[in-house]
Amino acid sequence: MAALVALDLETTGTDPARDAIIEIGVVRFNGPRVEETWSTLVNPGRPIPPAITQLTGINDLMVRDAPPLHAVLPRLERFVGDAIVVGHNIGFDLGFLQRQGALMLVEAADTYELAAILMPSASRYNLGSLGQLLGIPLPNSHRALDDARLTHAVYHRLYEKALSLPDDIVQELVRLSERLDWKGYWFFSEVLQQRAREGIRAKVIPDDGRGWFQPLNAEWLARPLEPRESPVPLDVEEAAALLEPGGVFSRLMPGFEHRSEQVAMLRAVAQALSEGYHLLVEAGTGTGKSFAYLIPAALWAWQNGRRVVISTNTITLQEQLIKKDIPDLVKALGLELRATVMKGRINYLCPRRLEALRQRGPQSVDELRVLGKVLVWLWEGGSGDRSEITLHGAAEREVWQRLSAEDEECKAETCLKRTGGACPFYRSRQAALNSHLVVVNHALLLADVVAGNRVIPEYEALIVDEAHHLEEATTNALSYRVTREDLARMLRELGGTSSGILGHVLTQLRNVLRPSDFAAANREVQHLTDLAFQVEQDLGQFFTALDTFLDYEREGQPLGMYGQQVRLLPGNRHQPTWEAVELAWQAVHERLVALVARGEQFVQALGDVLGLAPEELDDVLGSLNGVLRRLSEADHQITALVSQPNPDFVYWVETSGGANRIALQVAPVHIGALMEKYLWNEKRSIVLTSATLTTQGNFDYLRNRLNAFTADELALDSPFDYQNSTLLYIVNDIPEPNGGGDYQRKVEQVLVQLAKATGGRMLVLFTSYAQLRRTSEAITARLLEADIQVYEQGEGVSSNLLLESFRESERAVLLGTRAFWEGVDIPGQALSVLVIVRLPFDVPSDPIVAARAETFEDPFNEYHLPEAILRFRQGFGRLIRTQTDRGVVVILDRRVLSKSYGKAFLESLPQCTMRVASMQELPAAAARWLNL
Repeated sequence: MAALVALDLETTGTDPARDAIIEIGVVRFNGPRVEETWSTLVNPGRPIPPAITQLTGINDLMVRDAPPLHAVLPRLERFVGDAIVVGHNIGFDLGFLQRQGALMLVEAADTYELAAILMPSASRYNLGSLGQLLGIPLPNSHRALDDARLTHAVYHRLYEKALSLPDDIVQELVRLSERLDWKGYWFFSEVLQQRAREGIRAKVIPDDGRGWFQPLNAEWLARPLEPRESPVPLDVEEAAALLEPGGVFSRLMPGFEHRSEQVAMLRAVAQALSEGYHLLVEAGTGTGKSFAYLIPAALWAWQNGRRVVISTNTITLQEQLIKKDIPDLVKALGLELRATVMKGRINYLCPRRLEALRQRGPQSVDELRVLGKVLVWLWEGGSGDRSEITLHGAAEREVWQRLSAEDEECKAETCLKRTGGACPFYRSRQAALNSHLVVVNHALLLADVVAGNRVIPEYEALIVDEAHHLEEATTNALSYRVTREDLARMLRELGGTSSGILGHVLTQLRNVLRPSDFAAANREVQHLTDLAFQVEQDLGQFFTALDTFLDYEREGQPLGMYGQQVRLLPGNRHQPTWEAVELAWQAVHERLVALVARGEQFVQALGDVLGLAPEELDDVLGSLNGVLRRLSEADHQITALVSQPNPDFVYWVETSGGANRIALQVAPVHIGALMEKYLWNEKRSIVLTSATLTTQGNFDYLRNRLNAFTADELALDSPFDYQNSTLLYIVNDIPEPNGGGDYQRKVEQVLVQLAKATGGRMLVLFTSYAQLRRTSEAITARLLEADIQVYEQGEGVSSNLLLESFRESERAVLLGTRAFWEGVDIPGQALSVLVIVRLPFDVPSDPIVAARAETFEDPFNEYHLPEAILRFRQGFGRLIRTQTDRGVVVILDRRVLSKSYGKAFLESLPQCTMRVASMQELPAAAARWLNL
């Protein structure tokens, strides 16, 4: 085996051109055995930033007498020699060293790349988290030698994991990565050689996509729902008895608590389903509303052979229903009840597309990483549901999109024929057709109805949980966003005579058309190629014009850190810079319409000539239709944005810098009319429920937003004794949130001291992901010193996986944004402290928020304040989940005391033990309340 050296650096920042190395640590190892270590501090010749000192513990005094970098690089190169260099995000370390001419030709292995493939469901891939997940008892101290030791240990565990993989996966990864500069190639090549040396032969994987997936449940297919001609009403008293003391649930479910409010809600839902009317139910936190609607929904569906759809806003709650609540319900009721989750097509892996990528080979490291992750995930038993794996960043999500079942051209019949029913989306759709309860999310609910029920099977009874977010989720689902890169990607996907879909079409046609017909097809593809090229050139002019317009709007000032959003209104549409945008788009529009029309005619002509096309050609023609449809949709939406705005929609342009980073966005201003047309007027019974549907004691705000004018209503208080269970602590000496850096430093200080005093067990709710990241970077190292793990919500990280990690950790802090303000249910001592960092107001300049605010006479009091209070109440409800829970809610936003509207927030909460005091007193007060 080749020699291996684990390497880690500490630096003054992240830019090799501007920052400097302050510490080097290296570990030479062979398997699990450490053979030699070496480390040194380095004088960077400049002050060490305070944030780096805080993170690493290295200060200016410590490096004052250390050697400069040029003096230690020869020793480092001698230590490394011809060894393979192992590092976590090793490109970062080598970037600093190679800029100084060191380690220029080394072979490297990146533990991040390896873990991303070998641990597809890991919630986080930073070094410390991997060490914890792999059970490695070494600190992630942000000191170079400690981190190099941890890197070695992580590498060794990953190597052991790789040895258990099937030969076929390892061989495929090696073969597909040969042409790419990937820091995992050497590692998997070495795994192959090691297996050959030891004569190891592992399980062989399937040659095509079919064998990866679980077969369809034949019993489900054999037992479709048999709806009664006329629904039979429920026996409301019999249903209610299930939740009464001495009922089935009290006997079978450990820890079950009788709640009169839960029984009242069950009766109301049962009656609405039985009699066929709509109902709004506000059920205070702790009511147990999930079972209050699940029991009557299950009984009504079972008794009548009719489907009930249950919609949630968050995947967190969706997974809680399908993995915990519904199985408990089925066990308690003893019914042969079938339930399933139905998600949008993009959430499911397409076996046909997966196989196509395996055959074609990845064209980038991102494609290779996602492909490797998917292969290992499926081998481990993955179902094909994207929520089971972790994807990081836009590039990985884009690769997933190309592997997903999003292709609308693929019909159920085609899927069954091609994959034998192996497609996860097809299986999910079939399961939904034969299920009594189908769980979906709000984003899919109304968008699918408007699109003609392409995903969710027909239903007449609907229960919407987390209903206060129905408007926002539906708005997002019905919105449209496109960037220059999106359009360029569509054109690249379309391709030309020798690339992309068109090139693939010609390759397939060569063997099935007569020479004269093939020549004609070739000419037509050339015409399409020329048109696509012209569209791409015109798009450059269009986005340059948009960039000029945005520059004019900000009066030539540089972009701020959050970029720029410009809502399109009559005023700015009449400016000369916008007229230039209109002219540039007209040129794109004319050619794009011609391209789509000619492409559709080409597909039609091929259909006429070929009749029944071969399977592979049929696939590629379906892909061609798909990209033409997306180009047509882009043309329609951008034309409306530029020159034909619909008054029912809001349009805006945003940028994070330069013509290549401009996005065009369209969203509906109101969804109430759609709700009325497709749901209220069409469905037999709809129940909307949440802990927060009312504002100022009535349902008027929600009724007006959702056009829920005909629904009955019921408001139920929480059964919890908040006065004795909850300390509401309001910090009175913290700066207001607009206090800048001083406010942020105080937030970090409070969180560290509070977490240490309570041993973690803390959920911190933010309104800004940027503030969450800053806070995480500042407090993680300090809390790790106290053996407290920090978990943070991040892009591509499954909320469910994060919650599981938090639940299983005895000492942890979870930092969350919007998804964690609701739907989180962690009873007992695992969650004892809830921190609300800021009052959850929407950003008033957000185009959708601004457009909706304009429809009110008093926007702040009639719109902004009610929305913030609803979200504030939801966040508060995360803490106390059972009658025996006890905890502390901390508010770090002094505006609840200093502003006139502050009392509206406090009055929206149940009666707690409230204390208004200083930051300094908080840790001891929290510890006393929790009896620590």
